Amino acid sequence: MRRFGRHLRNLIRVQPGRPAFALGLRAAVAVTIPSLLLSLAGLQQAGWAGLTGLLVTLADRGGSYQVRARVMGTVTALGAVVGGLATSSGGGSLWAEAGLLLAGVGISTFVRSYSETAGMIGGQMAVIFVASLGAPAVGLEGAVERGACLFLGGAWSMLQALVLWPLRPYRPARKGVASVYDALADAADDLARFTRSCPGPEKWAAATARHGSIALKIEDARERLAAVRVGRADESRRGHHLLVLLEMTEPTVGMLLALSTATEVVCADPAMGAARRKIARTCEAYAVRARRVAAVTRDPSRRRRPSSPLRFPDRPLQQMPVAVAELLRKLRDYIRVGTATAEAMAHGRPSPVDTPTRPWTPSRPGLLAPLRANLTPDSLVLRHAVRSGVVATCALLVTRALGLGQVHWVVLSAIGILQPYAGGTEERALQRGLGTVFGGLLAAALAGGIENRMVLLLVIGVLTAISVSLLPLNFGAFQILLTPDLLLLATLHTGDWSIALNRAIGVTIAAVLAVCGVWFLWPTSERKRFPDAAASALRADSRYLRLVAASGSATDDAVNLARREFGLAMLEAEASFERLMTEFRGPAQKLEPAMTLLAYARRLAAAVTALREQPSADSTPLATSELAQEAGGALDALADSLREGRLPPTLPPLPSQWETADPVSGQLIERVPRQLQILSGAVARLAEERVLLRT
Repeated sequence: MRRFGRHLRNLIRVQPGRPAFALGLRAAVAVTIPSLLLSLAGLQQAGWAGLTGLLVTLADRGGSYQVRARVMGTVTALGAVVGGLATSSGGGSLWAEAGLLLAGVGISTFVRSYSETAGMIGGQMAVIFVASLGAPAVGLEGAVERGACLFLGGAWSMLQALVLWPLRPYRPARKGVASVYDALADAADDLARFTRSCPGPEKWAAATARHGSIALKIEDARERLAAVRVGRADESRRGHHLLVLLEMTEPTVGMLLALSTATEVVCADPAMGAARRKIARTCEAYAVRARRVAAVTRDPSRRRRPSSPLRFPDRPLQQMPVAVAELLRKLRDYIRVGTATAEAMAHGRPSPVDTPTRPWTPSRPGLLAPLRANLTPDSLVLRHAVRSGVVATCALLVTRALGLGQVHWVVLSAIGILQPYAGGTEERALQRGLGTVFGGLLAAALAGGIENRMVLLLVIGVLTAISVSLLPLNFGAFQILLTPDLLLLATLHTGDWSIALNRAIGVTIAAVLAVCGVWFLWPTSERKRFPDAAASALRADSRYLRLVAASGSATDDAVNLARREFGLAMLEAEASFERLMTEFRGPAQKLEPAMTLLAYARRLAAAVTALREQPSADSTPLATSELAQEAGGALDALADSLREGRLPPTLPPLPSQWETADPVSGQLIERVPRQLQILSGAVARLAEERVLLRT
């Protein structure tokens, strides 16, 4: 019941933001126009063009125009081929059709081993394959007509997205960089507010955790910019501007994180009230400028200029700790360079600075490397691919055995509900079940009251626009309104609308099969996966700590890479914990040690980042002592204990006090042993209470 309550809350939860009306309108045009034109041309299978138009529109996830064209073109071309072949293969014996489903759905799911984008394309192909297999055409002419309609629908959707709107190659990259600066401004505002109010440790820990989402935005912006720049022989001035702006965000995140950790120490000293006020004013001024940089980056043509000069509080304070003063100086310097670069981009001038770094580009393994890596019994991708094929085949056999109509609608529903993880499958089953029940009833009512095909196309367009615009806010609402679209589009050429009511029963069967599949076919509980993910984060924390201690530079590339790897490992561990919460059957209090583990792994990394940003003139004991090696070894031991599900060993004695010229540096160093003790206690409680399972 606790799990059901969590899924129900997620079903009715509305995400912050506004409906994507523009995306909904584009989807409506992509569905209705090709179907309408092909219907007027007398083609009986015109509805398939709308289906491909919708799928290609949903496949457009943004990015550079080259990447978008490649993804949408792949869905269009493969959709036409798969649809034509499937429609000519349907109508055979039951066992032949079951074999086709097992192979086709399994292969479509297994291509996720290459990337998430490949997995999304495979999912689209599975929809077209199953739908075409369930509606076989008569003869070669019917198969060619089906393939042509599918191709024309996808081609029209591509024409809308890539030609009818102005081509702006750097727009996706500009939006990505701007979103990073907006996130940095929000983080600076939070820090200013906390500096004035000096909240408790829980608030500071939550603020530290929020920096992880900024790292994710930076990675996304890097991919967008790299995709635009790859293959361009003549690099544009705008590309260089964006590169300079983006490469300054990674160290800025580190500075804000270090400043947050140092300010928490400052807040504990009542005598540093003047220092706190200066920190708050500097952060507020940084946030204002960062938002101006984001606004200019997002739309350089508007050339936003500050209405009045913006000055930072530069007057030195005697009470200001050396470490904090150095962080504030770096923060001012970085945002001044960012502002100058944004102004130069707006006016078409060369960048005022050069950057020695190159844009990050994702590594591209060989064509067969992902297949070899996932063709093992332990591969989650392979297990889910086989599970998907088996569930699809069972859906076909069960539906035929029960004598229900619209067999392939049940198959489509089953593979749409089935997710790699149990929690996601259960939640999707609830969403899809309620959505199909209400959507099927709505489709039946519409089809029964509207006899004109053109009017039905108009209704389909309206429903598509509303459903797609609501997708960013609530998947349940999207599902309820999208279901009538799929029902009406799939049966538009037959004129048989009586099937809509039967599909509510079919989706119930599909939900049961999907949930049973994820429970009983190679179940992979998050209670087994989370220890590995958390242990990887602890090991990344250990490596980052040791590299910071060994490096004498705050700009060392190896240290930057280690910090990025830790951020990505933490994001994976936190995502695993989110899935664990949806699967966990016991009270939420049992997961408190896991929450403590993640929170203090981040806090330890934040303290290390703060120490890394110390001025070079003040040599911290971390760089010249055994603390880093001892603490790193302790983190590795905790990671091993977490993976093996045993009690952690006793921590080695670590010095708790240090002689240093700066009080903030001393307190930051003294935090390391305390945070290790808390991490060790969290691992011990997880082992004692057996909340997690051994791998």
